[in-house]
Amino acid sequence: MQTIKKNQKVVSIIWGYSKHMYGFSPEENYHLHFLKVAKELGFAPYIIVKDKENVENDPNFDKDIRVIEYRNIFNFIWQIIKFSLQNSLFYVNSYEWQSFIVPFLSRRTIFMAHTQPKRQTIKKQKIQNFVYKFFTTIRLNNETERDFLIEQGTDPKKLFVVPLIVSQNIFKLINTKLNTRKDLVYFGNVAEKKNLSTVLKALKIIVETGIELKLNVIGNIWDKSFKIEIKELGLEDNIIIHGYLPQDEKLNRILNNVLISVNSSLDEGQCVAVYDTALSGNVLCLPHIMSFNGVFNNKALFHDVHDHEKLAENILYYLNNPNIIEQYQKKCIEMIKTNYSINIIENKLKYLISKI
Repeated sequence: MQTIKKNQKVVSIIWGYSKHMYGFSPEENYHLHFLKVAKELGFAPYIIVKDKENVENDPNFDKDIRVIEYRNIFNFIWQIIKFSLQNSLFYVNSYEWQSFIVPFLSRRTIFMAHTQPKRQTIKKQKIQNFVYKFFTTIRLNNETERDFLIEQGTDPKKLFVVPLIVSQNIFKLINTKLNTRKDLVYFGNVAEKKNLSTVLKALKIIVETGIELKLNVIGNIWDKSFKIEIKELGLEDNIIIHGYLPQDEKLNRILNNVLISVNSSLDEGQCVAVYDTALSGNVLCLPHIMSFNGVFNNKALFHDVHDHEKLAENILYYLNNPNIIEQYQKKCIEMIKTNYSINIIENKLKYLISKI
């Protein structure tokens, strides 16, 4: 590992810092965690953001971080140029069009998209492939993403698989009695691209067979059509909405009382919430997307993103095969503990930063 010169600056670019991140465990707060690791290597940490107050009011905010609030795109570009002239390292932490300006103004950049690298249109894919040529390094969540980008022509030397940490301090298996666990859980904010419609339609199929089953929803409800569809499908008695819950022992207890974690997102990055539910003992029903396929192969049941019938079939398969539940539960927990611990990820991050 290379020695970092004293007083080098690392600048994290954040487009939006939501207040719900205040309830994240420190290791799962991906915005602040990267700066913590960089600071340990000797960097002076900075943030460029549009909502300075939200960042600085986070109870876990490190007062050593200098936060710069940009006023408009011209001010943003000036800040990039200014720090670039000081040979700063930029950590570009979101998939926004403004992010794609940075590698053309700076020589030292790390990019992490928090979405899978496969874009929805050929045009967007070509734009991304072009811009990726100019980032120094691209941080990825899994090997499937790496293989895909290599196929797209990205230089393999730029690609580093360094996933996000999954908090073993908060999320853990405390209820080992499967006969006391029941129902489904969706953990995460409810947005359009999370595609909860497929989950609701699958639940409807199961309820119509006479099986009593409820879906626990933990997170902010941003998709206005979600509650409308619940009523249209007549599922009001089968949905428990918990709202947003901070990451603490109470949340872990709730996750230890449910059995199956469901997700049908159209587009995800790592989706740490799914890993959290698995650490808490839930088996997984996941969509066939790049974020999940390679990581949870032979440890979860999969469906195409809009295939509610297959999702319903997978849920029923779990309910009728408790031996599979025990196998997959054990496999997931062991894999996450081995590959996503604080020490493992922080060592990989330190290596990644020191390489630039």
